[in-house]
Amino acid sequence: MPPMEIISDLDRQGFRVDECHNMSNRRTGAPMPLFMISMASTDFHKSIFRTVSVIGYVKVIVEILRKKYGPPQCFRCQGFFHSSKFCTRTPRCVKCAGNHLAKECEKPFGDAPKCCLCGGEHPANFLGCPKNPKPRMDAEKERKRLQRASRINPEPPKENIWEQRSQTAAQSPASQPGPSTSTSQPGPSTTTSQPGPSAAPNNSNPVNSQNFPSDLFEKLNSPAVQDTFDLLEKFITIATTIPTKVGRIRELIADEVSC
Repeated sequence: MPPMEIISDLDRQGFRVDECHNMSNRRTGAPMPLFMISMASTDFHKSIFRTVSVIGYVKVIVEILRKKYGPPQCFRCQGFFHSSKFCTRTPRCVKCAGNHLAKECEKPFGDAPKCCLCGGEHPANFLGCPKNPKPRMDAEKERKRLQRASRINPEPPKENIWEQRSQTAAQSPASQPGPSTSTSQPGPSTTTSQPGPSAAPNNSNPVNSQNFPSDLFEKLNSPAVQDTFDLLEKFITIATTIPTKVGRIRELIADEVSC
């Protein structure tokens, strides 16, 4: 089908085509039943994938252009990141590494190929070639992805610093029982202490007392502490049930008056 007929038929359906050409086989150069069309990227033009199924009384399937896998590679010199359309380098064969174009290659079908980039037994367009930048690009992307993931979700520490401190404190000489290190010699004491208030042991600090837990529970059971807990419960109930500030103040005043 001539490309102009495709452009005219799509124009009648409302699609403005900028360019249309018949795609050809790379090996033989023969035209294929594939046409590439270019249009402006609009919402209406994107509907061509689901609305157009017939062009010139011929059933067709409209697909998005498939992206090429890997970096662009020149078909003339087998270099990367440039096109063969404007390449002026010495041609190198993709199959035998010779200084000629691929269509002029006379290598027998059964012979092993040779890469002109690394000298390996594979074509120059092999994605696993060591000289192909695709594996390096993938490895760099994976490295950056892992770095971002480590910043977002850092790994937990392998050692707990608080456990280390507790173990160090338990193993220190000051906490282990043993003979006294005092260098004083036994002998008669030269000071006398008189009984009185000052000679009594100082138990004012409840932290050093052995009865500290029981004393604390006794204080919590006192009536004054229980009344304070009741007041806190009333405040929490008022704060969570009354939405307005004025209403909460009125409830507090009324509760205080009733008390």
